[in-house]
Amino acid sequence: MEKIKSLKIVYMGTPRFSADLLSLLIADGYNIIGVITQKDAPVGRKKILTPSPVKEVGLRHNIPVYTPHKIRHEYDFLLKLKPDLILTFAYGQIVPRAVLEAPLYKALNFHGSILPKYRGASPIQMALINNEKETGVTLMEMVEKMDAGAIFGVEKFPLSPSDNFKTVSDQMVKASFKLVKEVLPSVISGKNKGSPQDEAKVTYAPLLKAIDEALNLEEDATNLVLGKIQAFSPEPGVNVSYFNETLKIYAARLLNKKVNKPIGTLFIDDQHNLVIQLKDGQIKVLKLQKSGKKIVDAKSFINGERQKLPTILKTKGRNE
Repeated sequence: MEKIKSLKIVYMGTPRFSADLLSLLIADGYNIIGVITQKDAPVGRKKILTPSPVKEVGLRHNIPVYTPHKIRHEYDFLLKLKPDLILTFAYGQIVPRAVLEAPLYKALNFHGSILPKYRGASPIQMALINNEKETGVTLMEMVEKMDAGAIFGVEKFPLSPSDNFKTVSDQMVKASFKLVKEVLPSVISGKNKGSPQDEAKVTYAPLLKAIDEALNLEEDATNLVLGKIQAFSPEPGVNVSYFNETLKIYAARLLNKKVNKPIGTLFIDDQHNLVIQLKDGQIKVLKLQKSGKKIVDAKSFINGERQKLPTILKTKGRNE
């Protein structure tokens, strides 16, 4: 393990959970000689140019940070670093062969799924949307084909109805760090040669877009609606149209399988739950937000909107 900690490691990543893993590696004494992340991006309503969470961690620890616009064209700086090892966790760009071949040992990736399931950009969200019972992190060799490299180890964990993107990504960090401790040494020593992926079982997790945040109340079943809510929480939330304004939903649970109201009805039931009728059942809304207002729990929403309920919600962008 001490040999691994002395290796010259270049770390590639961008979002908050990737920054959390980087922080753990630094705190545990790994020799991070450079950080590669996405360029500063506009954030919030005021579109303030903001560094990525990974960049913030790198700068805080006085580690050189590089933000190439397209690393497939701009990588000479990395070759000059002469890394022993590259570790990647949700970087967000396709990495060219010259970079993959740069390390003395390997370029490795922590991928947020149990490969070969959910190759691609949104593995955490797709596991939630599809109501998977478990997910995990795969430590794999980076190759030119997307997420197709040999598998060195997998750390799995269960999913529950209370999970969302934040809770799952937090577990991904813990799972990745466990792979660093328990699997990475065997990869560096050469004892762990990795196992090829079964191409017949490959599925993909495409990059999600703003349109995916809209609930299709007329067509989506309860399990899909609940999965979408989990996948897009705690932000940006899923949305519906409420009196021609955006209503975002951040948490909900299955209530029952009754279909006794028009599809899309938002109503208060006899138990004072805030409920949406879907085509195959009813869900209880727990946390939501009116346009321009704060996120509130269902009780607070009911107190302010009781006179407007019941009403028919619409799929945003339709029938408005």
